Amino acid sequence: MTDHPLCTDPTAPVEVTRYVRSDASPPSRRRIESVRRRLDALSETRLVDATRTEPWPPRRHAVDPGGDAETCDELVDRLERWADDAGYSLRPAIRRHAPRSLLDEEPSAAGVCVPVMLLTFERVGPDASGLAGVVPYTVPADDGAATTYTVADWLAAAERAVGASEDARGRKRVRPRSNRA
Repeated sequence: MTDHPLCTDPTAPVEVTRYVRSDASPPSRRRIESVRRRLDALSETRLVDATRTEPWPPRRHAVDPGGDAETCDELVDRLERWADDAGYSLRPAIRRHAPRSLLDEEPSAAGVCVPVMLLTFERVGPDASGLAGVVPYTVPADDGAATTYTVADWLAAAERAVGASEDARGRKRVRPRSNRA
C-alpha cells in the first residue's frame, strides 16, 4: 500500500479528534487504547498538534433539540460533506439505513451505523479552516474497485512521514511501527 494520501505532510500540523463508541468490546477497547498511545507519540512531533477523544454524539437530543450540541446525524452529515467534496466515500465505515417499522408500512427515520472508532483532522494555523480529513474513508477507482484507508493505515503513514523528517521544533520523532491498530 502506498502512503496514505491525507495529512502526512509534517509541515502541516493537524488536531486529531478520535470519536469512539461507548459500547466497544474489550478487544476494541484495547485497540482504541493502542491508537491513543500512538496518537500521543505523534503529538510529540510536528505532524500532530493536539489530540482529543470524544464519544460519538447522541442519536438525538433528549430534551432540547435546538441546543448547540451536535447529534450523530449532524456530525455524520459534516463528515459526508468532506468526503463528497474530496471525491471519497465513508462507506463501509459509516452506513445509513432506513429501518422498517413493525407497525407501519412506511420506513421510519433513517438511521446511521458508525464505526467503533473514527479520526477527524483539522489543520492548525492561520490559514486553517474546517475539516481537513476523516479516517476511515474509501477512494473509488474508475474501474469500480476501491481502496479503503483505515485508522491503522493513517497511523502507519503518519509515523513513516515523521520518522523520515527532521524536526525543526526540537520535538521527539516517532519511528515507524509495524503493528496495526
